[in-house]
Amino acid sequence: MAKQTRQEAIRSILTSNVVETQDQLVKLLLDAGMAVTQATVSRDIKDMALVKVPIDAGRYRYSMPIARTETAGKGDRMIVSALQNVEVQDKFVNMELTPGSGPAVASLIASHHDDRIFATVPTDSSLLMIARSEAAARELYAEMRMVLD
Repeated sequence: MAKQTRQEAIRSILTSNVVETQDQLVKLLLDAGMAVTQATVSRDIKDMALVKVPIDAGRYRYSMPIARTETAGKGDRMIVSALQNVEVQDKFVNMELTPGSGPAVASLIASHHDDRIFATVPTDSSLLMIARSEAAARELYAEMRMVLD
């Protein structure tokens, strides 16, 4: 099976399921008709730079990173360089950005087609992400905090 096809399936699974372990991911891929091993999935997790984000008391799930510094594409590097601070409250994630970057960052984030995001509201120097749930907002916040740390 082609690596690209398998990784697209992983992206799809992660956007529609809460996956806490590699074993769960392997099972979901097998259920989808993909012949995979735990070792292959482990390599894909590393290659795709999946992150584990908190979902509730002591539990974590795999998630696609919105931005990563070391392998970020040109657009993602822009998010990394523009992000100044991030806060979360309820379903809202507010990103403080360098002046002038709000609309561009909103456009880049929208291009990720992240199902956790209901809407984005940019200003010149900030971006308000409205998540579909409080859990999704916490995940997005955790991913943005990793960019800052």
